[in-house]
Amino acid sequence: MTIPPVEDLLRDLIAIPSVNPELDGEESRRGERRLVEWLEPWFAARRFRTRRIEATPGRPNLTATAGPDDAPRTVLFESHLDTVGVDGFQGDPFAMRDDGGRLYGRGACDTKGPLAAFLAALDDDTLAAVSAAGVRLVWLGAIGEETGNLGAEEAAAAGIRADECIVLEPTEGRIVHAHKGACWFRAATRGRAAHGSDPARGDNAILKMPAVWRAIEASVAAAAEAFTHPDLGPPTVSLGTIRGGTGINIVPDRCEIQVDRRFLPGESCDGILKDLHRRLADVPGGVEIRLVKEGRAFHTDAQAALPRRLGAALAAAGVEPACETAAWCSDAGVLAPVCGQTVVWGPGSIAQAHTADEFIERASLKAGTETLRRFLRHLASEPAG
Repeated sequence: MTIPPVEDLLRDLIAIPSVNPELDGEESRRGERRLVEWLEPWFAARRFRTRRIEATPGRPNLTATAGPDDAPRTVLFESHLDTVGVDGFQGDPFAMRDDGGRLYGRGACDTKGPLAAFLAALDDDTLAAVSAAGVRLVWLGAIGEETGNLGAEEAAAAGIRADECIVLEPTEGRIVHAHKGACWFRAATRGRAAHGSDPARGDNAILKMPAVWRAIEASVAAAAEAFTHPDLGPPTVSLGTIRGGTGINIVPDRCEIQVDRRFLPGESCDGILKDLHRRLADVPGGVEIRLVKEGRAFHTDAQAALPRRLGAALAAAGVEPACETAAWCSDAGVLAPVCGQTVVWGPGSIAQAHTADEFIERASLKAGTETLRRFLRHLASEPAG
């Protein structure tokens, strides 16, 4: 079966709206099902066994498997199927536009570009080499990454396992062997409303928030002493929004902040929030803390077999291999505990993700395809990690 050029595959993928339902109210653009319905027969035609994992009604994850289930080694590739919204996108977000070697469209780099590169690498010779290697090759298309790690969590709960995992994300072809986790939460103080002319009758919720922020900063400082990583740097915290009060002449009875806490391997959202509850127990009126999103950290040694072999494939494809860490997080945090050695890698730049003019460079897309083709064809000669 002839594989279309990678640009054509990307055009087809971009044309299928798969906006995360939490980020768009328009039914014709929402959800990943349409993309699954296109990919399922595509993989079946390549003799992959497909399976839907649909723990969230109407939003299926998809797996495609080649090779025996009892193979001594399983290699997993993962793509998230959802994109961010399209409000304000320059031009038609679902019609790929080619301008000077840049291919524009929603999902062009995040992550339909890396997915197109993977599909294009699955030519007959590559699949024959994978078959000869006796390797079980699995691809996972996961829902809901843009607002959490929903699909990866559902797939892990359904029993997906692998010896090695490559999470396909736009990393400019650099191998990300570790990244921080993300703990997004809201913290709200409570007070009592009163007329601004007699503030003593009220209880100002806004004035309680500085003590909350000092406690959050103290918690991060303590974590920086308890948890270290040679490449990722220290834990960090950022105050994203603050809202409080209803009018200039009304003592506010509520104030809320939204916080972005980035953490290291060894920490967890649960531990972070429990520590904050303890530190904030004495704030008058109490502090309400609510988790918004958790993205887990992960780490694979940069000298482990998987990043070294992927680096060799990059070099063979004419790309200078580089191994690094990242402050952002991905589905790797969920998959690493069930997949042994894990890295994040793919063509395209993370700087273009979520932008109003999202694009991927054609040269990066082609280099990514060639890298994947070489990696897969050499599985037979590569020892397991």
